[in-house]
Amino acid sequence: MDIFLILGILLFAGFGGGTIFRKIRVPQVVAYVLIGTVVGVSGFKIINEGTMDSLSPLNAAALGFIGFMIGSELRISTFRKLGKYIVSILVSEAIGAYVLVALATYALTREVYLALLLGALASATAPAATVDVLWEYKAKGVLTTTLLAIVGMDDAVALILYGFSAAVAKASFLHTGVSIHTVIVKPAIEIGLAIAVGVGLAVLLSLLLRVFRADNQVLILTLATILMAAGAARTYHFSQILTCMFTGMTIANISPRSSGHAYRILENFTPPIYVLFFVLVGSRLDVRLLPAMGVLGLLYVGARTTGKILGARLGATVSRAPVVLRKYLGLALFSQAGVAIGLAISIYEEFSHIGSQGQQLGLEIISLITATTFIVQIIGPPFVKFAIIKAGEIGKAT
Repeated sequence: MDIFLILGILLFAGFGGGTIFRKIRVPQVVAYVLIGTVVGVSGFKIINEGTMDSLSPLNAAALGFIGFMIGSELRISTFRKLGKYIVSILVSEAIGAYVLVALATYALTREVYLALLLGALASATAPAATVDVLWEYKAKGVLTTTLLAIVGMDDAVALILYGFSAAVAKASFLHTGVSIHTVIVKPAIEIGLAIAVGVGLAVLLSLLLRVFRADNQVLILTLATILMAAGAARTYHFSQILTCMFTGMTIANISPRSSGHAYRILENFTPPIYVLFFVLVGSRLDVRLLPAMGVLGLLYVGARTTGKILGARLGATVSRAPVVLRKYLGLALFSQAGVAIGLAISIYEEFSHIGSQGQQLGLEIISLITATTFIVQIIGPPFVKFAIIKAGEIGKAT
C-alpha cells in the first residue's frame, strides 16, 4: 500500500476509535494503541516492519513535540513551589520500581545480571500516553504539574540507573571488572548534552521570536527548533525527550509570552501526529509474545507497579507533599514504552557482541519488555484518568 494511503487509513481509524472510546469514558490513547495492534504485526499486518521503519522519523517528531510541551509547563515558579516534592518523588518512584523488580527477578531466576537489567528498565516511565490523557481531559492542578515534571525528567534517572546496572550486569555476565566510564561518565555526558543542546536551541528560538511574531512564523520557527533538538539527540544518541523538554522549559522561563504563543499554536498542529504515533506504538506490539512472558513477565509487571506506587508514596511522605500526591500520583506512573524498549534494544546490541548466550539474553529481554509494554500501555491511561478524577483536576485547564 502507498504510504499516504496507509497514513490516511490510520488517521481515520484512530479518530473513529478515539471518538468511540471517549463516549464510553475510556482514554482515547487506549483506542489508538488497540487499533495499531489490529493493523500491525499482531493483526492484519497493514503496517509491516518496512513501513514502521520508514515512519520512525514521525515517532521521533512526536516525542520531540511531547517533550517540548512538557517543558513549556515547567516554570521556575513551579519548582520553587513543588521542587522538593518533585525531586523526592522522582528518585523514590524510580528506585522503588528498580529495587522491587530486581529482587523479584533474582528470587525467581537467581541471575544477578538479569535482575539488574530488568530493574533498570522498570525504572523508566513513558511520558507520551500519560501526557495525552492529561491533555484530553484538560487536567490542571498540583498532581498534574508534578506528574508532568516527573514523567519528563524520568529519563534522566532511568539513564543513570541503566548506566550503572548495565556495567555491573556485564561484569557479572563475563566475570570481569566494572568500568567507571560506563557507570558514571557516559550517563553524565548524555544528560549534559541533552541540557546543553536544549538550552542552546531555546535561547536561539527566543531571540528569533522577538522579531518574528506572526502565527505562521512562530509555527515554522518552533517546528524547526523541535526537529533540530530531536534530530541532534537521535544523531548523537542522547535522550530525545530530555533534550526537547529542556528546550521547552528554557524558553518558558526566559520568554514566557513567546512560549505561550508557540504552545497554543502547537496544540492545534500536533493532534494528528499524536494519533499516528500511538497507532504505530500499537502496531509494533506482538500479542503472541504475551504467553511467552510467563511467570517472570507477570512478576515484572506486578513488582514494577507496586514499586511505582510505594516509591511515589514514600517520596511524597518524606518531602511532606500534599495529600493528593501521596494518595494518587503513583497510580499515574504505570506507562512504559519508548525508553524501556530503547534500552532493551541497547542491551541486545551490547550483549550480542559477547556471543550466542549474550544474544539470547538480549532477545529474551526485548520479548519480555515488548509483552509487558502491551499490558501497561492498555492499563496505564485509565489509571491516569482515575488519579486526576480523584484529585479533582479534570477540566481545570479550560
